[in-house]
Amino acid sequence: MTIKMLLEEGKEKLSHNNIENPVLNIGIILEEVTGIKRLSLPLYYERELSYNQIEIVNRMINRRCNHEPLQYILGYTEFYGCKILVNSDVLIPRPETEYLLETIRNHQLSPQRILDIGTGSGAIAISLKKIYPQAQVVAVDVSTKALAIAKKNAKENHVIIDFIQANIYKDSLGKFDIIVSNPPYISEKDYTILPQEVKEYEPKLALVGSESGLYFYRKIIEMSKNILTNDGLIFFEIGQDQADEIIKIALSNKFKDVNIIKDLVGRNRIAYLVQ
Repeated sequence: MTIKMLLEEGKEKLSHNNIENPVLNIGIILEEVTGIKRLSLPLYYERELSYNQIEIVNRMINRRCNHEPLQYILGYTEFYGCKILVNSDVLIPRPETEYLLETIRNHQLSPQRILDIGTGSGAIAISLKKIYPQAQVVAVDVSTKALAIAKKNAKENHVIIDFIQANIYKDSLGKFDIIVSNPPYISEKDYTILPQEVKEYEPKLALVGSESGLYFYRKIIEMSKNILTNDGLIFFEIGQDQADEIIKIALSNKFKDVNIIKDLVGRNRIAYLVQ
């Protein structure tokens, strides 16, 4: 079977199963299996694939037809210039989360210690270590399975991160110049209307925060007063309708400045708080 035949067959199967962007999906799958860049595939349409390659492609297509995220099928995703290994134990890092890193970078800080709360795959912590190689980056997560993936990712990307198992924080960790978190912030109500491939495959623990999604923001803000250095900063990724409540929580905890930044499509995306 040729690349062109598999491409057409895969596109038809994916379309039939209501997968968005079927051409992009099958192109990425074929690039992964053949090693030929997706945009160069037309140059190799008549190339015959081996039986083993055809089997692998078909298995990937079938998994995608069941709405399993493509990143889990591939076993990795790209995030802020890093290759990040992912499986169903960790949330898939989203492109919009890169805006959190850009916001931090634009502050032109020189932190010595950074704390990433709810690290998941480790994508944020690893990216911050790349931005601030002089800083000690500490990353915490409650999930031992997530931490196992995060440690692999740190090794893959040649950075040293101090990974700690904890729900939010351990008293022995000391003070930090920056606290960053993309915590679970989806309410139980909103969780019920998420796309199938999110609800059925990504870990609910990493998505849903009780108290209408505000629980972790409240807890992190409350405890951070004691562990931020003078003029220390907290950076959060937030849900688009949570800005007002987060501002209230921050001001009630005596933060002197609270800022909300919109993303490129005009949604509230980042909150940063000044100690």
